[in-house]
Amino acid sequence: MGDEHSVVVYLRDRIISGLHRGRLHAGDRLPSVRRVSENSGADHRAVASAYRTLQAEGLVKIRGRSGVYVAEQERIGDTLLSETGWWLAGVFTEAWKRHLPAPTLSDLITRCSRSADLRVAFVESTEDHMTAFAVEIQAGFGVECVRVLLNASEDEPALGEDEARLRLALRDADLVVTTAFHAVLVLRVAGALDKPLVVVSAHPDLTHAIKQHLRTGELTVVCADPQFGERVRFVYGGAHRDQIRIVRADDAPAVARLDRAVPVLLTRAARRILLDDAELRMITPHSPTLSSGSVRELFEAIIRLNMDRMG
Repeated sequence: MGDEHSVVVYLRDRIISGLHRGRLHAGDRLPSVRRVSENSGADHRAVASAYRTLQAEGLVKIRGRSGVYVAEQERIGDTLLSETGWWLAGVFTEAWKRHLPAPTLSDLITRCSRSADLRVAFVESTEDHMTAFAVEIQAGFGVECVRVLLNASEDEPALGEDEARLRLALRDADLVVTTAFHAVLVLRVAGALDKPLVVVSAHPDLTHAIKQHLRTGELTVVCADPQFGERVRFVYGGAHRDQIRIVRADDAPAVARLDRAVPVLLTRAARRILLDDAELRMITPHSPTLSSGSVRELFEAIIRLNMDRMG
């Protein structure tokens, strides 16, 4: 993470998201300057300056050595956060610049985002990737997300029966989504079916948390499918490959031996297997999983599909 502005954006996004999701409330203590610096890779002076900027905006309150806390947030009509009202004012202003009257904006948004009857096929070969991305796609975009689970052997471009099976699975989809691990295969099949394709990537917070953890020691990956752990080794391992330990969520003795004080990379799929009983600390929250670039691509595809349907 680079300059102070990027740190401000990083912190503001996380705090506002927490407020809207109900995970943060006025008076909650926020991560220290040192912790944010360690987790984000930003210089501690940039973090301290960013917190001062957010205090001037009324988002946080700095209490000397006591720390940084979420400030009391003004609400409009006791329900709408004033920050949300400010954001909406910006949206309406941009619409005005495009000569879109405010009364017509809601109808435009409804027509562009209508997605209840859209079928998205998400293609992956590990349950961990499948669960992480599919949950956010279905909940965040309001679409029906159909899971197409490939065999691990299909990581390489498939031929014959395997490709025919995938073609059948994607036949009724409006939009196809996958990760870079299967982009070659899925692009070929989706292209043959004339289906739009979006290749999604993970949120940079997750990427950074993994890299940061490996710089300081061993990383334990608790997952449903060990193939997911092997991918983490492949993508992030390098010289740190031997520092990545893989623990299957259904291996109760191995999970029981984990030090509860040491944070782990715990996938959503693994959490479901453990039924939230493991009380494991995580190196980063589950959400968001999708990168902002992927979110934009998905919205662009959904808008195009809706507009094409309307002729």
